Amino acid sequence: MTTASAGVTIRRLAESQNGLVTGEQAINAGLSRWVIRQRVRLGEWKCLGSDIYLIYGAPSAMVRLRAAVLVLSAVVSHQSAAQLLGLGYGRFTGAVATVPSRRTYRFDGVQVHQSTDLDRRYVTHVAGLPVTSPNRTMFDLASVTNLVRLRGMAQKALVGRRMTVEDLAAILEELGRRGRPGTTRFRKLLEEVSPGLVIPESVMEERMVALITANDLPMPTLQMPLPWRSPVKGRVDFAYEDPRVIIECDGRRWHTTMEAFESDRRRDNLAQLNGWRVLRFTWKDLTENPARVLDQITQALRLAA
Repeated sequence: MTTASAGVTIRRLAESQNGLVTGEQAINAGLSRWVIRQRVRLGEWKCLGSDIYLIYGAPSAMVRLRAAVLVLSAVVSHQSAAQLLGLGYGRFTGAVATVPSRRTYRFDGVQVHQSTDLDRRYVTHVAGLPVTSPNRTMFDLASVTNLVRLRGMAQKALVGRRMTVEDLAAILEELGRRGRPGTTRFRKLLEEVSPGLVIPESVMEERMVALITANDLPMPTLQMPLPWRSPVKGRVDFAYEDPRVIIECDGRRWHTTMEAFESDRRRDNLAQLNGWRVLRFTWKDLTENPARVLDQITQALRLAA
């Protein structure tokens, strides 16, 4: 195979690997070690370490994750897994992976963890990368994330049906043990999210959950009881407890009569007298003006803070 034809093969391979090729892949395609060294020396390729090369593009966090996966047989994990899985970790610009071994591995630009219990059952694939499953990701994050953030992520994942309480309980039972980092915090998380978990009761609430989740806002408590509400209709649709912000979804079914209208206003007044802000949104708001809904929720949380 000529160098030119080898270059075409390597380029096609790199296109499926974020611009990366390993030395072994390049040699199998027809290049020699001398040619590889020359391309690195001339700046045509960039060596990222451990015999892996970036032949085009910039060495972003995603590129480094891909490189670690290729070289170390690693799995994307922790904060990086949460971002790829859409679990709402928030802003994170690093790269984290786990290798299924006790041996110490290092890779430039990637935080590498070791694990002897990274079973295949806990690995899924996103964008062509092996990634820890949602429940395994939550368990791993318990060792590096505070309980408040962890609880918000779990609530989003549970409400969005990305995992179940049973999934969390199962992984705690299998992997949790005395002295293992994160076990105590994860057990506390499970205690907090399992008793009061409420699945959205209406399509409108599901729309609101989807909007909040997609825009990385903290997840409020669903169907939260408030002490001044009546036992019959004593819950609010959504509530942010610390900033004291209530969100009510006014669906046509419950809000077409004058009696219901007046009842809503009485409840809103009581909430405000008890120090809560109340936001009300209609089906039209959610379907035609979701950006405005999001902006108003964000403003309410910012003002409360």
